[in-house]
Amino acid sequence: DGASIMAALSDLCDEAEEIRSDIEAELKKWKRGKQGKKGVLRRLISRFMCLIKFMMWITLGSARSALYQVWLQLTTRTNPFDAVKQDAEKKGLAMSGQRAISWCDACPLDEAKRMTQILSKASGSNITVNDLFVSCISAAVTRQLIEHEEFMAPVDAHSRKRVARNINVCIPVHLRGGVILPNESLGNRIGAFVTRVPGEMTHDARGGGTPSCPSDRLMKVHQSLKRSKQSPAPILSHYVAKFCSSYLPEQWTKNIFQRANCNACVAISNNRGYKDKIHMNGMTVESAHGFLPLPPGIPIGVVVQSYAGVMSLSVTAEKWAVPDPDKFLRWCLDEYSRLLETAAKLEKSQ
Repeated sequence: DGASIMAALSDLCDEAEEIRSDIEAELKKWKRGKQGKKGVLRRLISRFMCLIKFMMWITLGSARSALYQVWLQLTTRTNPFDAVKQDAEKKGLAMSGQRAISWCDACPLDEAKRMTQILSKASGSNITVNDLFVSCISAAVTRQLIEHEEFMAPVDAHSRKRVARNINVCIPVHLRGGVILPNESLGNRIGAFVTRVPGEMTHDARGGGTPSCPSDRLMKVHQSLKRSKQSPAPILSHYVAKFCSSYLPEQWTKNIFQRANCNACVAISNNRGYKDKIHMNGMTVESAHGFLPLPPGIPIGVVVQSYAGVMSLSVTAEKWAVPDPDKFLRWCLDEYSRLLETAAKLEKSQ
């Protein structure tokens, strides 16, 4: 997983000792904050109450997550890209194993953070950088589906048949928040959840009427991700995947993974890198880019990554799903530019 790779890279770089010291200092600071100035009895009571809250969260949250997963399964019978794959197979374009990849720097990290602060203040919510880029990527997926449909059978923007109003996305989650402690072994501590975000909206379609503000999409994405992030779904998925991989036949495990994706169009991973450039044997590592192996049944994978104050994007996709990965990333950046423009207008009005 991405967190393990970044941890391995930190062990190899010239700043390895400094990075370990920073992690240990942050861990001690966190522990001091948890303990505070409470007495022994108050700490015991506090831990007991935390345990009760955790048990209620895991019990009720698991039931809610399971029901939401079933609802996604029942209401998403097919993947919007299935028709694209069938059309590509008829034309002999769906070659097995062919991948399309691309990567680019998206924006300065400080700019993205500032944008989320402005949009959060205007909406009264707590929009994150991850919300921002999931919104941009979902807009790009929708534009990709629109292009496929126009290529297969040109239709008017108001009478689309295959471009859904909503799409499912799969979000991998590191159970430790992307942190691997010093002297801790590397390993897969990844869970995931599937959630529903907007597909085609008015401003995506050519000639589709009055364009809507891209912040409408962002707010819906934020609300959907917030609901799923607060659930125990990533923890449950981690242990279910671990059980299946350890005890079930490989083909059964693959089928379970594919069904659990709820016909998601894209998997989006967010990896946090180092705030400053690192060095290896005195040489500067100018940039770092990760690529997401495609989960079973999902045709597109995108990694959102920060390194040395710069946000970057990479896409790995089935060639039939994303014929031009450079264009796909341009669509992501187009949506980002629209949101940046919206944030600039809101900042002036504030």
